Amino acid sequence: MRTLALTLWIMSLVIVFGKVGSAANKFDKNFVIHYSFDKGNGNKVKDISGEGNDGELMNGAKREKKGKFGAGIKFGSGNSYIETVIDVPESNFTMALWIKTSEGNVGIYSVLDGAAGAGGHDRHFFLAGGQISFRTWKGPGWQTGKKVADGKWHHIALVVQDKKGQTAYVDGEKVGTHDYDHSDFDWQKRVWVGFSNDAAVDYFEGVIDEVAYLDVPLTKKEIGALMKPLSVEASGKLVNVWGNIKTNY
Repeated sequence: MRTLALTLWIMSLVIVFGKVGSAANKFDKNFVIHYSFDKGNGNKVKDISGEGNDGELMNGAKREKKGKFGAGIKFGSGNSYIETVIDVPESNFTMALWIKTSEGNVGIYSVLDGAAGAGGHDRHFFLAGGQISFRTWKGPGWQTGKKVADGKWHHIALVVQDKKGQTAYVDGEKVGTHDYDHSDFDWQKRVWVGFSNDAAVDYFEGVIDEVAYLDVPLTKKEIGALMKPLSVEASGKLVNVWGNIKTNY
């Protein structure tokens, strides 16, 4: 009877955690880059999407043990940033990351041609007066009215979709829209995390975690899943539960 109960319990755990993992992995194939910052050596930033689009820590950007989930990257020592040499989609995409800062006028995330925006720049995340703001060229810059420069963790996402425009999310909730539905900047060669030419202070100051660029416009529900690395959490919890089972039986 005890063996049967144990078997049924394990089966239920596999079903539950399998569902959680599948919910999180629903759009895994759509990542262009995905940085958890929990993997990588030296200045290398490991792309966990499987696409091989690793980044590089530049000018003093360094790993911080206390990110949102595991390690993060701390910015603010000089003009620090992360560079990834890559061509990313101009339409039907999602950009997202976690930030923690008290600085209200800094750059966060952008797509560039040359270094520091030489030759052109686009797809800006930046703070202005503490409010999360965006710009997708040739569309104008726009603000959401949502303030996030409070020293707490916030998840920021921008979804751009044909015929629907731009939708901004903070902590999983929609905070603003704009009708420009794509980018015309199609000659970019790199993505910089921790930088935006549109900010009063180009470079970010604070900690960033879980950076993503996807080639699909995510729904509100999918943004919620993206905020939580559920498959990782589920796997870890299952390991812990199995350890307890082995101890108790």
